[in-house]
Amino acid sequence: MKVYLDNNTLTKIDPLVMEAMQPLLTEQSGDLHSLHSFSSTARKLYKEAMDKIYASIAASDNDDIVITSSGAESNSMLFMGVYISQILTGRRNSIIISQRESPSIMQIAKMLQEQGCKVHKLPINSDGVVEAKTLLDYITPRTALVSIQSVDGESGAINPIEEIVEICKRYEVPFHTNATYALGKVPLNVQDLGVDYLTISGETIHAPAGVGALYIKEGNSIPPLIYGSRSHYEQYRGGPVNVAYSVGFGKAVELAVDALEFEMEDAKELRDELEEALREIDGVTPLIPWSLRVPNTLLISVEGIHSEQLLYELNRVGIGAYSHTIYPFGDWEKKSIIEALGMDSSLKHTTVGFALSRNTTKEEIDYTIKNIKEIISYLKEFSACTTKESK
Repeated sequence: MKVYLDNNTLTKIDPLVMEAMQPLLTEQSGDLHSLHSFSSTARKLYKEAMDKIYASIAASDNDDIVITSSGAESNSMLFMGVYISQILTGRRNSIIISQRESPSIMQIAKMLQEQGCKVHKLPINSDGVVEAKTLLDYITPRTALVSIQSVDGESGAINPIEEIVEICKRYEVPFHTNATYALGKVPLNVQDLGVDYLTISGETIHAPAGVGALYIKEGNSIPPLIYGSRSHYEQYRGGPVNVAYSVGFGKAVELAVDALEFEMEDAKELRDELEEALREIDGVTPLIPWSLRVPNTLLISVEGIHSEQLLYELNRVGIGAYSHTIYPFGDWEKKSIIEALGMDSSLKHTTVGFALSRNTTKEEIDYTIKNIKEIISYLKEFSACTTKESK
């Protein structure tokens, strides 16, 4: 059996998404600006897709949503826009992020610091979330942007975005959240959240990899990332619009919103079944409380077993899980979850995650439980024998 439990990284494209995209990939479609019938069909499909994307996050008609190639591009577009319009001009001088942002945000923040921008990184607490009150130690009227992810893609921890937004409003500082790992897992309503900017992406909701979006609240604006605009379709990002991927993204967010109840109940039930079984294994520790986590994600630490060993053995029996410990943890890389939680540093390379999707079945979870129990037992026995032989 093959079991894919790395759905916070990449998901299988939904057949209905492929069906929606197919005509635009295999038949002649026109440029959105042209006046012939080929273009009118493309415009109709594009508008329908954008309506679905607006609806998925409860954006108003006066807000802007820019289709991009990824969440990383959306994040870079915003940070560079803020840098050009606010920091280079001397209006403001700092940005605030968390220790646990995505690589695209960590890396562009590092670049901005090298250009003279002050960058502050908020810690997470022992439950894996940013406490809103920590923002008060760093925010000032000269802060150009606060950016805190809605959900940690590794641990599934949900940050208190509404509380953080309230502090930003008090200081009149714009707020951005990367909601890539929240979309389709928990309700997303930009009106309730009060955010100024929000990033979403398609690869985690069964859309094709290579499409994302940046939400810009009415009254906010940033310089274009790519120049070459011919109309409002391209005002923030010049060049031909990727209509096929926009249509696929629109269908994917529609399906994700429709399946939200399943994600929050059925997927959670399967995730909890897996978690309960793993809790019974000596040395296994789930890292984030249930109540503070999206319903599809489980991150564990397995004392005495290196994550790469466990991933290798899981892969050998057809189970795809994940671990972020294979990435470097330098001063500017995302802080390891073990260190960020304040746990024993010896556990730093012992974390493995499981991210379910709406396609995950009970049979797959049963298969995973059976095999991971056997694998952990085998690895512990192997480690004990190796230790004895070395003595």
